[in-house]
Amino acid sequence: MKNSVQLIFAALVLTILIQFRQDLEQLRSVIKEQHQEIVTLQGRLTKNTIQATLAVTLGKQNQTALFDMRAKRVVKVTAYSPRVQETDSTPFITASNTKVRPGIVAVSRDLFDKGWVFGKKIYIKSLGVFTIEDLMAKRKNNQVDIFMPKTARALAFGRRNLEAFLLEPPHDAQSTYTELFVAPKDELVASELIGITKK
Repeated sequence: MKNSVQLIFAALVLTILIQFRQDLEQLRSVIKEQHQEIVTLQGRLTKNTIQATLAVTLGKQNQTALFDMRAKRVVKVTAYSPRVQETDSTPFITASNTKVRPGIVAVSRDLFDKGWVFGKKIYIKSLGVFTIEDLMAKRKNNQVDIFMPKTARALAFGRRNLEAFLLEPPHDAQSTYTELFVAPKDELVASELIGITKK
C-alpha cells in the first residue's frame, strides 16, 4: 500500500511537472511573439520618426525658401534729405510720426503692402541694416529711400539697384542686427553709426 501511495504521488508530481513544463513552453512562446511584435513596432516607430524628422526638416527648408523669396528682392535704392522738395511740408517728421535720423528708410507703397512696414528692419546689401519708418510718394514702385542728413550726400548717392532683405528678429537673443549684418564704415551706413539693437 505504501508503494502504491508513492506511485500515485510520483505520478501526480510527474503530471504537475509535465503541465508546468507545457505552461512554461507556452509562456515562452507568447513572450517570443510579443518580443517579435515589439521589435516590429520599434522598427516602424524608427521609420516613422525618421520620416517625421525628414518632413519637419523639409518643411523648415521650404518655409525658409518661401520666406527668402518673399523677403529678398532687388530694389531701386535712392537717398533723401530733410527738404520740403524731397518730402512734404514736415520734412523732419516721418510717415510713422518719428523724427528723421540716420538709420531709417522710406519704402514705396507697393513694398509696404507686401509687409515692409514701419518698424521692420531691412538689410541693403553693402550698405547695412535700416529701420522702415517712412513712406515714399504713391508714384514710386519697388524702391527704398535712405535718409541722409546732408543733401549733397543724398544727391551724390544717386540711384542704385541693390539686393534688399526684409529681416526677421535675430534668433539669438544676444545678437544684434549689426553683429549679424556687418556693413562697411561710412557715414551713409546708419546701422554702424547708431548701433541698432534687438527689439
